[in-house]
Amino acid sequence: MPEWLLPWLLAAIAIWPLVQVERWIHRHVQGLGLLLTNNPQAAVLIYYLALLPGVVLHELSQWVLAQALRVKIKKFRIWPEKQRGGVIRLGLVEIDKNTDIVRASLVGMIPLVTGILVISLIGGSHFDTDALISSLATGDLPAIGVGFNTFMSAPDFWLWFYLIFAIANAMLPEEHDRINWWLLAGAVAAITIFLLILDLRVVLNYLLEEPFARLAKWLSFAFISALVVDLFMMGLISLSEVIFSRVLDRELEYK
Repeated sequence: MPEWLLPWLLAAIAIWPLVQVERWIHRHVQGLGLLLTNNPQAAVLIYYLALLPGVVLHELSQWVLAQALRVKIKKFRIWPEKQRGGVIRLGLVEIDKNTDIVRASLVGMIPLVTGILVISLIGGSHFDTDALISSLATGDLPAIGVGFNTFMSAPDFWLWFYLIFAIANAMLPEEHDRINWWLLAGAVAAITIFLLILDLRVVLNYLLEEPFARLAKWLSFAFISALVVDLFMMGLISLSEVIFSRVLDRELEYK
């Protein structure tokens, strides 16, 4: 297997469970708030505050890019609002429906791009991920324990952990985002075919082994980091629901 292909495969494998876990997190953070307060409005506020850094990054990145591309913005907000069917939307950048598909797709994708970059920067600058990965590769429990201890001894560990959690759960595209993924796939395919026709395999190999490989490492690192953080928080939230259900004598029922 080519070395550049593995990060792409890891990113592809991580994306589906990440989407499923993110949906669970959104429902259960709000549910836990309702369990604790027994007040729907307070539950929404807790839900919003828990993901606030990610919401701000999501909406501001769309607003900035829309302004740069001269896309007309119809609505902009970074506070929660209840939609039809009782769904809570934490923020919104609504662009003109007549915007061409290229600019609309770019505005729709930019939160994912900024989220991946920020998570990768946090992971690369604040956590010793190499030590953790090396310890996991040994398969030796004492060595793995040392690796985790080194990883969690980073300064302000829980602050950066929380920021990854908030950003990861607000960076994925939303239903109202107009993204044509086939446009992106077509552009990549067109560049590849163009280079092959001109017999520029050297350039193609360079792109695959350098910038594309680096992009794949960022993607796989961001997706896997987000998934690990979300799985940890999933367990913590589940445990909290069980404990507070018994202490407060209340039950949650998700539909």
